[in-house]
Amino acid sequence: MIDVGSHYQQIADDLRHLIESGEYAAGSQLPSEKELAARYKVSHPTLRSALEVLQADGLLEKFHGRGNFVRRPRERITYVGEGHAADQRASLDDALKVDVDACQMGAHPALSELLDVPVGTRLTEYTYLSHLYQSPQTLARVYVPWHVTEFEAPKTSRSPWGEDIRELLADAGVDVTSTVERVTARLPRTEEANLLHITTKTPVIAIERTSFDADGHVVELALLVLRGDRTEAVFTHRNAAPPEMEDCVDSGFRLLPWDSPEGKPCLLSADCASSGALSQIADNVETEQTNAGAEVLSGAKSLLAEPEAGEYLLRFALARTVEALGEVLRVAQSRGARLSVPAYDEPEDEDDDSEEPEERVDSSEDRGTLKGVTG
Repeated sequence: MIDVGSHYQQIADDLRHLIESGEYAAGSQLPSEKELAARYKVSHPTLRSALEVLQADGLLEKFHGRGNFVRRPRERITYVGEGHAADQRASLDDALKVDVDACQMGAHPALSELLDVPVGTRLTEYTYLSHLYQSPQTLARVYVPWHVTEFEAPKTSRSPWGEDIRELLADAGVDVTSTVERVTARLPRTEEANLLHITTKTPVIAIERTSFDADGHVVELALLVLRGDRTEAVFTHRNAAPPEMEDCVDSGFRLLPWDSPEGKPCLLSADCASSGALSQIADNVETEQTNAGAEVLSGAKSLLAEPEAGEYLLRFALARTVEALGEVLRVAQSRGARLSVPAYDEPEDEDDDSEEPEERVDSSEDRGTLKGVTG
């Protein structure tokens, strides 16, 4: 009996060979699903599983009501960090089209937490949907609170990442001084899959980009969804030579609980070190690191108490302990540098002719009591 799980993989491999050999050329339509199911003598669900594998690999694109088409050779769109894609636009200017839509809304709980604003705060949502050769590629939603600024949304854009929102913020006098970007890989939500013409089993790259002003307040939030088969994210970080870390910490800078891409310490300016969304993020990360350190310590103790623990497990436990210890020491250094030192008043010198209080034992029955007596 043929395993159904391996059967659809065999069908996918055969169709992949036909596509790569040129029998099904780029832009051509595959036979209908009914015809393919009859050819391979499988059920429709098994055939669809095989087609979904090829769609996830970027070889096929399905159009509802039309069928499955062989995609053009891959031309990747590159996200290079902080929304900048100028080096890629030159080669894609003629082919890449970006539509922009804007609407007003109230912040729901998830956006409220990301933007660090109360639930219901009025926002403007800018939606960017890019197409390359009529095929959807990226989806970006950019949020700007009304109290930050308001401006007219562009109808189209040359960038799929919402870079022009940054430019409009700068024109309105809002300076973006720092940006935090979180990158994850996940499966798309149904709405995202429909907009990007992919299945819910095709992985996407999700980027959460949060922009802060000099006071540590969020001025822009961008939620980007990139097709995993057609896009890539590249981050390049260039900094001028920073001062010594100890000098910065002593000057009121906060040592953040993460490193730069080059492995260098990250510092938060003194103006933002005690409050603001970025400082709260750092607080949460430090709490996670100290909790993780406690768990690693507990696990290492249990492993050391196990007589049959092998070399591999012991080396793994030691590596995790070293990693956790480094994180906890950094938290201790950061928090210790921010502790206030209590003032110490030197005792005043007393005059030589001042009279010292005398102490004597009371002659009463309670002879265990000392009393201060001034002459």
